[in-house]
Amino acid sequence: MEQAHEKMGPGVSQGAESPPGEMPDAQRELDDLERPQWAPAWMPDQLIRMHPILQLAVLLGLYAIHLLFISKKTFPLPRQLIPNDKGLLNEVGLDSIVGYIVILVVVGWRKIMKLGRPFPNLLQSENPPWKVPRQLKRTLAPTTGILIVSYLASGYGAVFCEQVLCLLSVYGVPLTIPTLRAWKVLLGHLMWVYMGIRILNRRLSPFFPPKGTWLRWKWNANWLWWSIGGYAVSALLFNCADVVNQFILPSSVFSEESVVNKLVNPENRDLFAMGIGSIGPCMSAPIFEEVLYRGFLLPALTAFFPLSLAIPVSSVLFAIHHLNLSGVLPLSVLGLAWAIIYTQSRNLVVTILIHAMWNSRVFLVSLLGL
Repeated sequence: MEQAHEKMGPGVSQGAESPPGEMPDAQRELDDLERPQWAPAWMPDQLIRMHPILQLAVLLGLYAIHLLFISKKTFPLPRQLIPNDKGLLNEVGLDSIVGYIVILVVVGWRKIMKLGRPFPNLLQSENPPWKVPRQLKRTLAPTTGILIVSYLASGYGAVFCEQVLCLLSVYGVPLTIPTLRAWKVLLGHLMWVYMGIRILNRRLSPFFPPKGTWLRWKWNANWLWWSIGGYAVSALLFNCADVVNQFILPSSVFSEESVVNKLVNPENRDLFAMGIGSIGPCMSAPIFEEVLYRGFLLPALTAFFPLSLAIPVSSVLFAIHHLNLSGVLPLSVLGLAWAIIYTQSRNLVVTILIHAMWNSRVFLVSLLGL
């Protein structure tokens, strides 16, 4: 997958301008897009200029296939790849195979279409999807500090909300323990999202497109194939990291039940609590975390370090933020993959969709009993 060479800089729409007061025509913007280098002349335009709603429908259909079939299918290996007493490396999942096939197809396609080296340096980009305003460079460290303080404050806010909810339950408001926990987590998360967005928008104004150049997202674009391929490769990389994780960490670490596990598997299968608990991870968190880590932190780090260092550093910080020791390595790998995908696709919509599908999978697996 190779990004199209664009005529305009980050944060500037490529589509035709709409008359004042008229909503932009998604299909017209897609038709005005330059044909990407990876698309040969014989490839139908419908595959590269698909309407966003149709792209979303195709993406969700393929996601359902991956969730219900591909992620559940495994193949036993003739022998254990590495002898161990943890029952690891006895089989390979179809999702890992699909991710590996996607990588092979991309490498082969790059070679066929002569798009440069089959294995490019993914930690480099000649045209990253951001531009850090020079006059704001001095505000990056203080802004980061304020964000950290706000994150900690949201934790205290969540505790306050919990006390209010407990008081309401005393006065007859029906709140089960799982529901109370879900509301506490959601309200604390929404406080953090609100404060984070306000801080970014006020201290780094203009931060968001179209005036801001910190990040680039474009709904009326060809993001389908990046999202499908990125999700498949993410599953492969996560599976590999998870195996390594289980080798290097003691079993006791994995036996500790996290807050996420309690949200996904509430007591007595409280579906209402599960629904409340899923709002943050499946809807708001994918957008906000991508804005925070790929939209702010990654460009901010490039103001002080080369991109080849900024990407892995932002990935580790992304993992640490989740406060889960057993997830540091797998989440760092996911953060690395998503930072690369964003840098190469030049569209934050891609990683937002991948992130949302990834988080939703955990809740859907529990809900559907997969």
